[in-house]
Amino acid sequence: MGVYPITIIVILAGAIGMVFLLRLGIRQNAQAAAVDPDPDATGGLAVLSFVMALILPVIGVILAHVTLARIAEGRASGRAFAYAALWVGYVLIALELAVIIWAYQSNYWQ
Repeated sequence: MGVYPITIIVILAGAIGMVFLLRLGIRQNAQAAAVDPDPDATGGLAVLSFVMALILPVIGVILAHVTLARIAEGRASGRAFAYAALWVGYVLIALELAVIIWAYQSNYWQ
């Protein structure tokens, strides 16, 4: 049997988890859109989340979720950057997983 069924289960669980978290981010963005941002609040965390999404997507996604939650509370600004970081991070995570799966399935490391 090998590890092939385990790989499929992990891929499916990861895909379901990513869809769930992305839907959470979409809901957070809708909540953040309903709040008028504080003009004195800085969008530094939102910009940081976007930059981190390009470099380390997992950390960028986490920061984007935190930023959207803070924006919904009215404590931050930069909704566009945070939402873009969310999408870029999830797309890069999916691409990285696809490359790892391709390399694993084609026995690239042997």
